[in-house]
Amino acid sequence: MISCWMQKLGNNFRMRLLFFPSFSFFENILFIENIGSIFVNPLFALTMVFIHNVIVVSLIIIGMSFYVEFVTAFLPKREIEYIVLNHPRIFAVIFTLIILVISILRIYWLLYGRILMDVIAIIMLISLPHGIVEAYGIYKAIHETLANKLSNKALTKIYLIFLLAAILEVSFVQTLKLQTS
Repeated sequence: MISCWMQKLGNNFRMRLLFFPSFSFFENILFIENIGSIFVNPLFALTMVFIHNVIVVSLIIIGMSFYVEFVTAFLPKREIEYIVLNHPRIFAVIFTLIILVISILRIYWLLYGRILMDVIAIIMLISLPHGIVEAYGIYKAIHETLANKLSNKALTKIYLIFLLAAILEVSFVQTLKLQTS
């Protein structure tokens, strides 16, 4: 069955299926490794954080679009197969929470080599506005994709949400840098 739908999707799709996650993985590693030098210049930091967020949310949208297309094209039209597509809000909230928890834990694992719960709690409380905006952007991207309502207008709104999140994140870091010096 898998080879059947891969043939229908074609070589172009298979290349994108391999390219985008690989590109995202290497971009993420480079971003995390150079985070200190990125935040030296606030305008450069804003640009890089926004580009990083756009790549991440675009990969989420590509993955969810693949899921929607796969379900509608290859699975029988029964309720159990369409449960995610029939309830996009519920699953958008669930997927958003999973993405946020994994992201937070992964960042602290990369930065400290272990997960420090007291540091995570303090930083999460301080950066709550930024986290809320990013969570809303992720939710909106997943919901629009699962509801099959993703348009250029909706995508522009999602990217503007992540621009606001990037502004808040860079402002937060710059405020912390000013208070520590």
